[in-house]
Amino acid sequence: MFFGFNLNEILTFPFKDQESRKHFLVGALVSISAFIIPILPFFVLTGYAVQIAKQVMRGESPRMVAWDDWGKLFSDGAKVFGIRLVLTSPILIFAIPLMFVGLLVPVFMANASPEEMETFMAIYSIFITASVCIIFPVSIALAVILPPAEMHVVDTGEFAAGFRVREWWAILRANLGGFIAAFVIYYLTSMAVAFGVQLLMMSIIFACLLPIAMPAITIYSILIMYVTSAQAYRDGKAKLAETATA
Repeated sequence: MFFGFNLNEILTFPFKDQESRKHFLVGALVSISAFIIPILPFFVLTGYAVQIAKQVMRGESPRMVAWDDWGKLFSDGAKVFGIRLVLTSPILIFAIPLMFVGLLVPVFMANASPEEMETFMAIYSIFITASVCIIFPVSIALAVILPPAEMHVVDTGEFAAGFRVREWWAILRANLGGFIAAFVIYYLTSMAVAFGVQLLMMSIIFACLLPIAMPAITIYSILIMYVTSAQAYRDGKAKLAETATA
């Protein structure tokens, strides 16, 4: 157990039995379709993770379920994906100009004089440093507030619930340690998976497995993120209720 999280159950439930593995394979195939149809498959993947999150919120152990209501998966996923997009927009406001400037740097340097290049690099360095100083703390803040906001949408089934900050903020405060633990589990799992990908890339033979591995990694990461967030949210609601009745 890690801060109340059953790591063995959380990390292995997608592969627990043959039926689970079959449903996981379907998720990997949906992930592959994202290479052909951008964004929309992620609505479905998120919607599927929402179904698993609801199990956890009901106090059940997470288990893979059949992909049998694609319309509901899409609509549920669109709500949660939409909240994530809105709340992460501050990052995009800074990241998009940063990427645009980065693309222009080679063009400018190819035609600049040594004096112009020196001035430009000084300004560019200040711009990059300032952007990182802004983006980093905003990213940390988003890592904390996104899970309770998304889970509030899952819990209520309402897109607008993600904007009712007072409601999910109380749940976050009641179980801040749990939400931090959920983030740590997801982060360390992602790091371990990324390390595995690096190992695959060290061999030409194993690198050929990446087109198969990446879709599986995508659905696995989404499942772990939403299962851990759902448990933190469930425990936060329980603690909040205990405080109210005390």
